[in-house]
Amino acid sequence: MKIGIFVKKELEDTDIPTSIISKINEYNLEFDQEEPDFVIFVGGDGTFLRAVHEYISRLDDICFIGINQGSLGFSSDFPIDDLDYLFSCLLEDDYIVRSCSLIEANFGGHILYAVNEVRIENPFHTLISEVYINDDFLENFRGNGLCVSSTFGSSAYNKSLGGSIIASDIEVLQLTEIAPINNRVYHSIDSPIVIGESSSITLRGNFDECVIGYDHLTTRMDASEINISLSEKKVNLVFRTEHSIVSKLREALIK
Repeated sequence: MKIGIFVKKELEDTDIPTSIISKINEYNLEFDQEEPDFVIFVGGDGTFLRAVHEYISRLDDICFIGINQGSLGFSSDFPIDDLDYLFSCLLEDDYIVRSCSLIEANFGGHILYAVNEVRIENPFHTLISEVYINDDFLENFRGNGLCVSSTFGSSAYNKSLGGSIIASDIEVLQLTEIAPINNRVYHSIDSPIVIGESSSITLRGNFDECVIGYDHLTTRMDASEINISLSEKKVNLVFRTEHSIVSKLREALIK
């Protein structure tokens, strides 16, 4: 069993990476950053996103294990003060794996992937976009932008926009508008829309000044159309057998 480590930048110079490597050696496992079977990430959900993008070409072969050292930890389920518990769970196969489909965005000959969401935004002017679902025209949108989130990302930026939190056992896409313009001249649906896992969303317009955000990353839009769907590519995340998504939601959003 080969183990890699990914820690948030603020923890790189602490004794945490050394402690984890010592435990890897103690349990007669192999420390391997290039081709790991498991990647232990230390931090919050932002660290998880960065770890996934670091290993984006090898996701089929990797499971991610989270140790929470951030402010929120939907993706992190193991305590930092009991590494023996984590490694005993691994060696005894005493854990569950949740597989989540990534979002795939195609535009101008480019393909990019996201765990949480893909956003198209115009930071300078009103974004004007035709919106299609499965090639059926829905609306002419005017506003700051549009956000397409996965089930996993429904509790992230999507929630801040007023979108719904989706149960973890359902694979869907959610389209949520960002500051839509609604008056007697311009109208949009002005409500989050949840579509099935085999459906797709297409946006068309003049996107010359637009930015595409995908998770923590951004790139400039260089096409007049973008197609967004769920990918066959998945990310595998390890949780404790007693893991409860309801408890996680309560802990992160209510307590």
